[in-house]
Amino acid sequence: MNSMGKIVAISCSPNPEGSSAKITDAFLDGAMGLSTNIVTLHRPTKFKSVQDCNRCMECKKTGRCKIDDDVTVVLDDIVDADCVVFSTPLYFNGPTATYKVIEDRMYSFLDKDRKSTLKPGKKAVLVISSCYPDSELQAASDRLKKNLELIGFEILGVITYCDQKRKAPAAKNPEVLREAKELGSKMRNTPTV
Repeated sequence: MNSMGKIVAISCSPNPEGSSAKITDAFLDGAMGLSTNIVTLHRPTKFKSVQDCNRCMECKKTGRCKIDDDVTVVLDDIVDADCVVFSTPLYFNGPTATYKVIEDRMYSFLDKDRKSTLKPGKKAVLVISSCYPDSELQAASDRLKKNLELIGFEILGVITYCDQKRKAPAAKNPEVLREAKELGSKMRNTPTV
């Protein structure tokens, strides 16, 4: 039996029909099919109360971010998750502001010596879409992946997709949706025959 059980997806696109959101949906579809995984989908762009990390350093004393807002639930879910899907489009060569808030608040998962406090073996999948060429997608992907590894994640997979300025949305690309679904199916915790 696969050891996956709790999957958390954080879809930071303001457009639920956008490419990164659709790729994330395909991943979750693959992860859910006939398994007993518990899947939680967060869409932080819908949150009412979001605060940026203010670098108060309280988390280095308590092991927990002291800010109490809608992001707190996401952080708690990350701690309990076996696999976390981080999904964002690129704007101005970087992730959305919403993604950046989540990333900055995950600073609370590092102790005072910058060592991860997350349980070992926690997996991450990174989904990035953009209208930028592949070389720029790769550069952004490398930066975000490096930060996730610093926080303590093992990168299970990275899916990048260029929608060619919305002329080729992921929703109409069966190949990238199949790739995402197949990666998601690796998360199924059904008994193997």
